[in-house]
Amino acid sequence: MHELDLTFPGLAVGTHQTPWDLRILLHRDSASMRRKQAIKSIGEDLICEPDAARAQVVCVFHEAISTMISQGRSRALIESSLVVLWRFFAWSDKNSFPIHQNALIDTFKEWSEYQIYRSKIKKEVSEIYAYRQTSKLANLIARALRLPGTKPGGNLLMQTRVRKPRSKKKVLSTNAGKQNLTQTFEFGRALKIVCDALDPATVRGSLPITIELENSKILTVAGNLINPALDVESIEDNAARRSAKKARAPLADDENIFDVHKRSAILNLRIESELLIFIAQTSMNLAQASMLEKESYRWKSNGDDLEVFRVYKGRRSGEAVFRCYRSYKEHLENYLQWLDEIGFSEHDARLFPLQSRGMIRARDSKVGCNTLRKAFKKIDMQVFGPQELRKTRVNWLLRRSRDVGLTAEQVAHGKEVLLRDYERPHHQSAASEILNFHKATDPAYSPPGPGICVDEKHTPELISDTAREAPKPDCISPEGCLFCAKHRDIMSFDYCWKLASHAKIKSLETNLYKPSTKQEAHPAYHVINRINQKLDAIASGSEIRATWVKDSRDSVRSGRYHPSWNGHIQLLEVIV
Repeated sequence: MHELDLTFPGLAVGTHQTPWDLRILLHRDSASMRRKQAIKSIGEDLICEPDAARAQVVCVFHEAISTMISQGRSRALIESSLVVLWRFFAWSDKNSFPIHQNALIDTFKEWSEYQIYRSKIKKEVSEIYAYRQTSKLANLIARALRLPGTKPGGNLLMQTRVRKPRSKKKVLSTNAGKQNLTQTFEFGRALKIVCDALDPATVRGSLPITIELENSKILTVAGNLINPALDVESIEDNAARRSAKKARAPLADDENIFDVHKRSAILNLRIESELLIFIAQTSMNLAQASMLEKESYRWKSNGDDLEVFRVYKGRRSGEAVFRCYRSYKEHLENYLQWLDEIGFSEHDARLFPLQSRGMIRARDSKVGCNTLRKAFKKIDMQVFGPQELRKTRVNWLLRRSRDVGLTAEQVAHGKEVLLRDYERPHHQSAASEILNFHKATDPAYSPPGPGICVDEKHTPELISDTAREAPKPDCISPEGCLFCAKHRDIMSFDYCWKLASHAKIKSLETNLYKPSTKQEAHPAYHVINRINQKLDAIASGSEIRATWVKDSRDSVRSGRYHPSWNGHIQLLEVIV
């Protein structure tokens, strides 16, 4: 079995990385060793012979992972699948569980129970971590064994007791959205200041570099200096003083910035800042952005945005690469010029050529903004990572456009993904949506008088058998509502109190009335009669409603009027 090739040539590795070799899994207890040491021990025959029973299982795992690589699956998914496979084999060896074709699923179920024990009993890991580990291994086993079904990995996972914990969206306060935007904008302005400050002359200049940010914060960029605040003149030893001065001195004109690694951290700080600004402007994910190459671009207007096309050998046609805001064009062109002036274009074609001291990383290796995080942590400034920036941009667009489809198209996501993974609760938006919902579905509308109206078109209809002198419904006067067929009563004490107070106003109006020679009845009498009919009808409904009516009439008699009519009644009482 030594002649088996179980490596992955399609999975690139850097100069300081150990290639993945599944031959390690053929040997018992090898999965718990460091991979570099295990490969060396296998080559020197220092460990036990390979287990023939495992050969078939390991080969199908190798085939499944090789297929994932050829399909173009992300490096993060492939490496995380390999890591969980190594842990599964290490655990099985430690606990003497068999790993062969017929026992693989049973051993997987036992391993899933161990994940439940770790997460719920020992509390070593979170429940979501245990679920992700189990789910990832279930998908890998289903792919390796070619289990049937549309979702074989999910079906295998359902045979265990591991379930995805309920996701809890963090409840935000009414000011949380505003605070998040304020902090994000502050972070963005800080990134812009860092990018402007680290020009070619400053990067090659003397160390340390001090950058003044907002709110009087000072960012110190030390490069490789251990103690940037050290007073060089206070060093007594002449050799140590000369060494300290040399470390802080600017680079000579003929000195290549890449020949030594003194300035790699400074370069990375500018590049990481540019990378985060780029992601915030384009909404591209980190893996895609880090793989972009520095090329000639053609800009095309698309409304308020610019579409950027890759240009092939000066031709006008080309592939659309990303979309950004119009104001970002000048900043990106300045960054491209900075790359040329520093000298990146001569040896690195990447748009964001992050430096690794003394090593060459794999092209699709995971990128982290570690230099920026360390620098901002020293000045106590919050750092928003790529995912957080994309979420903030998505929610900002959602609130401005109120259009899920348009926002999903602009950030290159489906509606379901956007709502599930990116949308955050927002109190003002929720209140507005609730109000709009009730406006669209609630049959009741607020009329000018007491009660509610059930006609959204406001077409009043006079009730039958109404006296000719009674007020006509017109959706303007409170009295007209009482004689409209679209008017509805509210079964509450407040409504009864409001009706009784309304009747009091009408009785005061009748005291000011001087009948004409025709002795026509004042319309207020019809309003009072209508109110009394309504109150009597409410009182006849139940004992509680009768109490409401009695208490409301007693309140009016004792001079306690409803707030809606209190001012009017007091004015009329003075006039009368």
